[in-house]
Amino acid sequence: MNLALPGRRDPASGAGQRRRVSGQMSDRHTRKVLDLTVRLAEVMLSSGSGTADVVATAQDVAQAYQLTDCVVDVFVTTIFVSALPTADSPPVTIVRAVIARSTDYTRLAELDELVRRITSGGVSVDEAHEAMDVLTERPHPYPRWVATAGWAGFALGIAMLLGGSWQTWILAAVSSALIDRVGRVLNRFGTPFFFQQAAGAFIATMIAVGAYLFAGQEPTALVATGIVMLLAGLTFVGSVQDALTGYMVTAVARLGDVLFLTAGIVVGILAALQVAAVAGIHIELHVDATESFVTPTRPVSILLAVSGAALAGACLTIASYARLRSVITAGAAAGTAELVLIGLGSADVGGVVATGTAAVGVGLLATLISIRRQAPALVTATAGITPMLPGLAVFRAVFYFAVDGNIAAGFAQALAAAATALSIGAGVVMGELLGSPLRYRAGRIGDFLRVEGPPGLRRAIGNVVALRPSGKQQQTRTPHRRSWSVALEPESRDSADGDGAEPTDSAGAG
Repeated sequence: MNLALPGRRDPASGAGQRRRVSGQMSDRHTRKVLDLTVRLAEVMLSSGSGTADVVATAQDVAQAYQLTDCVVDVFVTTIFVSALPTADSPPVTIVRAVIARSTDYTRLAELDELVRRITSGGVSVDEAHEAMDVLTERPHPYPRWVATAGWAGFALGIAMLLGGSWQTWILAAVSSALIDRVGRVLNRFGTPFFFQQAAGAFIATMIAVGAYLFAGQEPTALVATGIVMLLAGLTFVGSVQDALTGYMVTAVARLGDVLFLTAGIVVGILAALQVAAVAGIHIELHVDATESFVTPTRPVSILLAVSGAALAGACLTIASYARLRSVITAGAAAGTAELVLIGLGSADVGGVVATGTAAVGVGLLATLISIRRQAPALVTATAGITPMLPGLAVFRAVFYFAVDGNIAAGFAQALAAAATALSIGAGVVMGELLGSPLRYRAGRIGDFLRVEGPPGLRRAIGNVVALRPSGKQQQTRTPHRRSWSVALEPESRDSADGDGAEPTDSAGAG
């Protein structure tokens, strides 16, 4: 039968096999490498990176230190890294829990640079640990008042985007600064995030009620601005990315976290509206319940909306402690996304479809920027989608449920908010999927975008470059350099196809 069926056969998948040799790596070196990978993974996960990105980046670093069989797994907020056993050595496993949430995009950019240094070769594992010590112990790059000013500018931009008056702009900036300061105080006392979200929504709604009572201001835009600020820190994109890349348990956990914290916003709004009702303040909203977002039509209003979106995206990066060179890129991404959204809305395209299409553009732009390594893709993606978050729909749903008692209108707005959030997350992931071929073999466009050397933090969506240790450096390693990292090089697809090899997770393919 074998003689009658000639031809090349695909190799075994590797499932169930064991490693019979240790690769001359000592147990101490293995533990150091695993400890380094779990520290890298913790910083990425606490910053909102997708699980697939965390796994691929950690495996790249392990490969650079000749640990080619490192297993990395993320279970909700717990990271597992393990070196598989050999015929004569036991397995080594390290577990770390991600407790703190720290949005510091400067730290993420420095981590990106460190990963590129490691995967370019010549960095000992001890030097990498020292660099991680400096990176993780360094305080935020800006004083706290700068971040508060960033949130105030963000709220001002969202108020411009929503078509509020200049009084609304000022009140939105003041309320967001107050929310940020109160949130910091509550966080210092260890208050759960649910109550922090509720307190922020309560403050935004009460300021809107006061503006409605004393200045006759429409409260919708003001409350929606506060809601968008509170929603900006939630990992919509991360949860959708985890689901689409096969990490369903983590995706469900992240989505549950998003829904629970959104429920905190609802509780805060309800509490403020009840306080207003007890005080005899009756609020009326004159809006169409079927209207999920308002599309500006006049040139001035369009200019204000696009400028507000750009300002919000730029200020969000400042509030998230990003590098200053990322501010312009983030603002351009947010302004462009809003311009696309307005154009599609003017063409009578549905709100969900228009939002998803604009999010696809954000994901594609984030991919292009990450290829050029101006900033991690997460920075651009987060800033670009923020002006599209459904703050209006969330407030209107709560108002119709709690005040008007209009169940049908409330359900309409709640469904619009959920559909918008889903379209944002799926759109960004789709944009990154469409842009992933540019990372490898995309003709002149890909050659123009890519730069020499291995990538830093991975975006493990779609067609990414599979990396492997450079064979030339492995041959020239001397005994005293065994703890140094080796350069990783892209795996040639032609050679892979010729050998009949398949990409594996250990190769860093996402």
